[in-house]
Amino acid sequence: MVILPTGAWAQATAELAGRVTDESGAVLPGVSVTVTQTDTGFTRTVVTNEDGAYAMPNLVTGPYRLEAQLQGFRTFTRTGIVLQGGAAPVLNVE
Repeated sequence: MVILPTGAWAQATAELAGRVTDESGAVLPGVSVTVTQTDTGFTRTVVTNEDGAYAMPNLVTGPYRLEAQLQGFRTFTRTGIVLQGGAAPVLNVE
């Protein structure tokens, strides 16, 4: 029998959260926010709540691209996001 430390199988994760607003500062509910890990192609999509907020916990560390889409608005894209273990950056979208 081999006993390994419990952390041996754990993978470092991070969280990404923020709020989506229009140019006037009004919150935008119902926005599809998608992150793509650029190294692996893994994607996760969430929809902003009534306060325009989104949260994506338990993302594997690495480089990401974020896109926010809502009909009637241009698509917002940000590249060069690098998540590190235990990090919880706030990325607001206008």
